[in-house]
Amino acid sequence: MGTVVRRNERSWAIEIISQINGMLKRLNIRIRKAGGESTLSVNKKSMFPDVLLYADEAQMKILQGWELKMPDVLITDEAFIKDAARKAEALGLNSFVLWNFTYGKLYTRDEDGEFTEKKTWDATSYIRTREDVYTFRQEWLFVLEEIILTVNEYLVSGDISAVSITEVLSDNLITRLIRRNKAMTAEYMEDSARRDMKMEIQLKLWWNAFREEYDNDEKDMYQAYAKTVLLNWANRILFANLIRRYHNCADLIGSIDETSVPEEGNAIIRSITEQGDFYNVFRQMEYNDRIPEDTWIDLVDYNQFLYTNRIERIDQSVLQNVLEHTVHVAKREIRGQYATPYSLADLLCQITVRNWMAPCADLCAGTGTIAKAVIQNKLKRNPDPKAALDTTWISDKYAYPLQIANIALTSIEMLDTPINLFQKNVFELKTGDDVVLKSPTDGSDIIRQLPPFHAVVSNLPFVKYNKRALDEEEYIQKIRQSVWNHTGITFTSGKEDLYIYMPFQLYGLLEQNGRLGIILSNSWLGTDVGNRFFHALLHYYHMETVVLSNSGKWFENAEVVATMVVLQKKEIAPPSSDERIRFCLLNREVRKLSAEEMETVVASIVVGRELEKNLLSMTEYSLEEIEMIQSSGITLNALFHQLTWLGELRRHLIPVKELLEVKRGERRGWNDLFYPKDIEKVEEEYRRPVLKRPASLKSYMAYADTGAFCCHRSKEELRQMGHSGALKWIEKFENIRNGTGKLLPDALKRPGGFWYEMEDDTKAEFVTALNPDKRLFVARFPEETFVDQRFTRMIRRREEVSADLIHALLNSVYGMFAIEAIGFGRGLGVLDASSTRLKQMYMIDPADISAEDEKDIIRLFERIRDRDVLDTKEELQDPGRREFDRKVLESIGCGHLYDKIRESLLSMQRTRHTVL
Repeated sequence: MGTVVRRNERSWAIEIISQINGMLKRLNIRIRKAGGESTLSVNKKSMFPDVLLYADEAQMKILQGWELKMPDVLITDEAFIKDAARKAEALGLNSFVLWNFTYGKLYTRDEDGEFTEKKTWDATSYIRTREDVYTFRQEWLFVLEEIILTVNEYLVSGDISAVSITEVLSDNLITRLIRRNKAMTAEYMEDSARRDMKMEIQLKLWWNAFREEYDNDEKDMYQAYAKTVLLNWANRILFANLIRRYHNCADLIGSIDETSVPEEGNAIIRSITEQGDFYNVFRQMEYNDRIPEDTWIDLVDYNQFLYTNRIERIDQSVLQNVLEHTVHVAKREIRGQYATPYSLADLLCQITVRNWMAPCADLCAGTGTIAKAVIQNKLKRNPDPKAALDTTWISDKYAYPLQIANIALTSIEMLDTPINLFQKNVFELKTGDDVVLKSPTDGSDIIRQLPPFHAVVSNLPFVKYNKRALDEEEYIQKIRQSVWNHTGITFTSGKEDLYIYMPFQLYGLLEQNGRLGIILSNSWLGTDVGNRFFHALLHYYHMETVVLSNSGKWFENAEVVATMVVLQKKEIAPPSSDERIRFCLLNREVRKLSAEEMETVVASIVVGRELEKNLLSMTEYSLEEIEMIQSSGITLNALFHQLTWLGELRRHLIPVKELLEVKRGERRGWNDLFYPKDIEKVEEEYRRPVLKRPASLKSYMAYADTGAFCCHRSKEELRQMGHSGALKWIEKFENIRNGTGKLLPDALKRPGGFWYEMEDDTKAEFVTALNPDKRLFVARFPEETFVDQRFTRMIRRREEVSADLIHALLNSVYGMFAIEAIGFGRGLGVLDASSTRLKQMYMIDPADISAEDEKDIIRLFERIRDRDVLDTKEELQDPGRREFDRKVLESIGCGHLYDKIRESLLSMQRTRHTVL
């Protein structure tokens, strides 16, 4: 890479800075200092102004930037003005000055956020050439002082405001650096990968591991990696500059200057690491030297800005703020969907840890928020930073998050204390393992043994089963076998998300009676795999508390709904039926809890008592009660909603599948073939009425909304019969390929049938949508009708059971509750209630209802049957509906349970919709 210095412009910038500082020594004004001797780039526009004015001697408050040109650049030059405005925005400033020795201009930001001209100085308008600058030096120095005095007036009046170095360093600056360079760096890396197959493969492996973290932000692998590399460079440079005062070796960072190249920059930082550790902060990312020259120039400018402004001299508390802001920006730029908010981490730590003096760990640490919460809570109880750091262990499988974690956990006053932070896959860890750390003072090795932990607190990785890393499959298989050996419970479907296996690995890292606090997806509360996971956990742990949000999502960028689970290690054995578990709803947004409210929530969970229901509601069940509830077709997800009433009703319930055959609607694929828009082109015998669109299902009565093509004849038969409409329709699709490039006759072929054949015997008497939202109901067809795959269809097993009564009971308040209770809420607020789950549902047994009550129930249901179904809350407020629901419950002697069932149902829906 070539030189990055414009010697002529730099010499004039230094001259002007020197003259301004001379003036300020004799002027008693608010402007205290001028600076800005940072490198000026020759190959591209610099990131920083040529001159910076400060509101204090310590250079903690930046007032204004000046952009300098020689007279041959007009003061009205658009690029000149835009460049100055860009630099002011990058530093968060609300003004700038342009100076070309002929004119000076002051710009300030108006109410609309635009920079507008405020003042012009033209006393040296006769200066036209570079030679004139030398000739009329005294004249322009006089104007220079006029500008300084005028700017000071604007400062005194409040029209110009200062920006703290904290904001500049950690917010605007890094963000602008990334945005300015990401695209060109990504393009450069992609071009490099074309010439280096190993680089391409390594980046693909990285992308496979981290892709989900970028799903809401970056879709392109090279863009994502470029952003991460830029953040890595910026964080390393900033951290080295921040610790210069405390670690002399960090002064080497100043050697990253206009004469260096990326390889030398890495070598300089490696030298700092060897002498003073912080390996996880300073670790080099692979291929971080594959960046364009212009990007390296910006990184050099960034480093020299920090170095020449001596940021290490700022107050300790401000330095700590800079570190915290840096972590915030890094998390915002790499929008990890599952980055743990600090308030959530703090809550999880406090409800998990009992002994703050004992060893605690986060072994899936990510960017270190939970580990920071552990340390902060330790310091509250024992203000000894060394003890807090010595008893907190942090690790993660991946290097980059540990850079952010190390910065997040760094305390300026404790820079000489090693942090127990290391890179390791949690599945590889064993108690007693040697962990090699580096001394922050001299870089020597420190070897420590991994202790048995009093508590492990983690936000377990939200990695879907189909995205598990290949290097973890061996560990997963061993855990799967161990769980089977100890419990007889098996995970064999291959569709278990990664978190399913982690508590069983962490079990071996805990001391006896050790504690585990984890954040999980809520899917375990409503799936078959989750149910096996729950019962397996009970052999290894006492499950104390499960917490679910009843006020917004905990992870803003993610569609996943999360739960917190607190467990205590026990000897591996079947659980006792009298063990009790508390299910808690957090009724306030965790981010908005005041300190006093947080204390109340923690106290409620720790002592196991509902203290303020508006903050946290709690229901407790024995395992025997949970077993009874689950055996009624109700998922664990419903246990947050006061189901203690179910025991009274249980004897009147019967599995739906005893009365109805429950299956999914016809699933065939390629809708254009099977659901023709111009179905009249085919002969009538090949047309079938079908219910296809969930939006068409509006009332308790269902009707077909389109036609389907169903043909069971061969093409030869169609020719012989002269059925040209059906024949032409089939042949229209013979040469069409699907999304993967397969011809439809190959993609749609089925054993024992034609590729264009769709079964028309998948008919339904009753139907409901697969993923209902606010309306929970089962509709009935006037006659059996064909339905699409987006519905669950039901048909009576025995015709002697009244279809009218079944229809009414399925739509009673308990029927609505049962539909809601078989599933769990997804991130978009809809209910995950598949056909498989509906098969497990229970309903009120028609055999328990007398003939007289049956007539009344059917009569009352008919009053509401033909209208559109309302949203659940409005539906339950309807007087006719209330009369019907009460009659159903009274007919089995449970009329007194109406309000409790109604409230449980509404509570479940409120919680499910709180994520929206």
